[in-house]
Amino acid sequence: MAESKLSRSGLLITLLGFAVLGASLYAWAQTSPLHHLYYTEDEYKWVRADSSSAPAVETDEIWQAPATCQLPFFVRATMQAKAKLKAYNDAAPEEILAWRDRPARQTPRLLPDDLLKREQEERERDIAAKDYDAELHVKYAEWYVTVSKLEEQVQRWEWRLSNVVDQRITFSEARRRGTDIGDYSGNDIEQISARRLFEHYGLSLLGLGGFPDDQQQAIKATCVSVIPLKKIVTRTKYYTQIWRWPVDHVAAFWFGLELVLVGVFFSPIARWISTGDAQTLWLDVHNAVKRFATMTRSFLRSKFVFRRYHGTKESTHS
Repeated sequence: MAESKLSRSGLLITLLGFAVLGASLYAWAQTSPLHHLYYTEDEYKWVRADSSSAPAVETDEIWQAPATCQLPFFVRATMQAKAKLKAYNDAAPEEILAWRDRPARQTPRLLPDDLLKREQEERERDIAAKDYDAELHVKYAEWYVTVSKLEEQVQRWEWRLSNVVDQRITFSEARRRGTDIGDYSGNDIEQISARRLFEHYGLSLLGLGGFPDDQQQAIKATCVSVIPLKKIVTRTKYYTQIWRWPVDHVAAFWFGLELVLVGVFFSPIARWISTGDAQTLWLDVHNAVKRFATMTRSFLRSKFVFRRYHGTKESTHS
């Protein structure tokens, strides 16, 4: 009877100690989102989609176009711009053609006495020529503006031709730099339009903008290769901050642990005091240690710890 009472008393003290420890652990875990019993950190790596069977965390694409493939299209575009400028110049108004094709003035050999007079005549002719040229620019302003634009186009294509290099861009980068384009993942008319607009935008980021639609589609089909990528987990590291619990909650932790130890060894110590049998004491202590280890494992596998662990893991991956 006395043995049963001692066992029940020790069990109650032990349970009380575990209750104190559980409450302390719960309070410690709730005081800061940085307090985790267990948490994980994943290391990631971008690989080609066909090079690994691991599940993808994210997906992406690489768009690339080699310079050797782009070059013929830029040569053709430059020649077309020059041909367009030449055709427009050849179709200039008659007054402009006559003024542009006027014979160059020849400067005769002059005697010293006629030099000053000749210089005065030349200045007057230059002023008259500039005035007439200005009159033509006013009269045919639209034509001159068009010629200026065509000349700028030729210069721009010549510059692009001289700077053709291998181009490479990721799909995600194009999306970040073109966030105003909208959603292009669906199949309705607006989303198909957005997808086409995004393709044009992606090609412009590759340095392939400015071509007519048919040529741009030809460049895309001929030169642009798309490489699917995926982000996979290469390694998962496991961590714990349980060591901070005794430091942050000193009083509650050590009081609870003291109650647990007193409860576990309460019955053997009381029996040893009453009987004085040291051999039985060590046997009881051994059994008590085994029970303490079993109870500790049960506590760590309890629903509270399970919820904390999985909640932390989900929040880490989210």
